[in-house]
Amino acid sequence: MPLVVYVEDQNHERMAKTHEDRKETFLALCEAAPDGSVLKAVSRYGDTMFNEIQLKRFVAELNRLPENKKNSTVRKLMAAAEFAIASHGYLFFVGTTPM
Repeated sequence: MPLVVYVEDQNHERMAKTHEDRKETFLALCEAAPDGSVLKAVSRYGDTMFNEIQLKRFVAELNRLPENKKNSTVRKLMAAAEFAIASHGYLFFVGTTPM
C-alpha cells in the first residue's frame, strides 16, 4: 500500500490528499537521502508530520534533486508542500503497516 500524504491546516483539518506511486519512488529517495535531511525523516512504516519551517527545507531539498528524479510524485508532493506552507499548515505522511 503506497504512502498517503495529507495537507492539513493549522487545526489539523485535512484540506487535500495525495499518495506515493506504486513503485515507491519517493520513499526510495527518502531512504537514500543523507542523514540530517528532512527527506530522511519520512518513515515508510510510521507517521511523519512536517510543520511550515520543515516544509521549507523539504521543498528546498526536492528542488535540489536532479531533474530525472523529479517525477510526477515528487512534483505532486512539492505542490502539496507549497499549499501547506501558504496555508501555514502541515504535511502529514501516513506510513504503511509492516507485513
